[in-house]
Amino acid sequence: MLQVRQATRKFGSISAVAGIDLSVDCGQIVGLLGPNGAGKSTTIRMISGVLAPSSGSIHINGIDLVKNPTAAKQSLGYVPEGAPLPLEMLPIEFLASMASLYGIKRKDTARTILKWAEKCDIQDVLRKPIGSLSRGYRQRVALASALLHEPKLLVLDEPSTGLDPMQRVSFHALLKEVSQHAAVLYSSHHLGEVERSCDSITIINHGKLVTTFNCNTTTRNESQIVEISSIEIAQSIGAETIETLDDGWVRCEMHLEAEVIFARVQEQGGTLRLLQPTEKSLETMYLDVIHGVEEQG
Repeated sequence: MLQVRQATRKFGSISAVAGIDLSVDCGQIVGLLGPNGAGKSTTIRMISGVLAPSSGSIHINGIDLVKNPTAAKQSLGYVPEGAPLPLEMLPIEFLASMASLYGIKRKDTARTILKWAEKCDIQDVLRKPIGSLSRGYRQRVALASALLHEPKLLVLDEPSTGLDPMQRVSFHALLKEVSQHAAVLYSSHHLGEVERSCDSITIINHGKLVTTFNCNTTTRNESQIVEISSIEIAQSIGAETIETLDDGWVRCEMHLEAEVIFARVQEQGGTLRLLQPTEKSLETMYLDVIHGVEEQG
């Protein structure tokens, strides 16, 4: 759905992005990580058509974004960081104007707006001035506007800024739903949120792609060190490498997700006092990669 090949962006003699290759397929949520000044925002702006690459190519749904931007953008939904919205308008007015720009038929406009207003949880503020809304609500209005035409590629730059914890949970659930029929590229500074939502993560630094890894196999299918109240319960739930401690508790290793272990121990009437992943967290891996690049540079 998204194919970026050797994309470069120069500002004068400075290369903000230097030959990046990136692809996102339908059904995928790909996270884009990197420190400030790494080239994330420039990459996102090129993919969204705000900036033209100095060289290289970007294709959306098989269409060259540089050569045929109008056609390519018909498959694109974009939410920039701090999305600029017309503060004097009502959300329903703004969404109606966006629906018109997307070419949504007038007879379908009201139904389409209501559908995405409900999914983005803004149905109760559709007739309040955008300028009176909280930052979180404005972000959700921007997200709804990007989804009205059901794009094949959704590009998000710091999309959860301003959302409260419950709104973040709903936001991530919506991303999962959208990704069933679209490709999603998600740039954020919040490592935990990227890990929660994304299937794979691409790290860039100094304008270059540093590494890409699969979240499911790299960070989530992890081994756990657990301490359980009895050896019988440990054996019954399939624990490995069992060691009895001095206080009678049992330490063992399990190759299951934390939620599954917790549920099995509860089902057996046991108690869990330690559950510790043995693999590196995303934060640790991210810092290792960035520090490694800095040392090489």
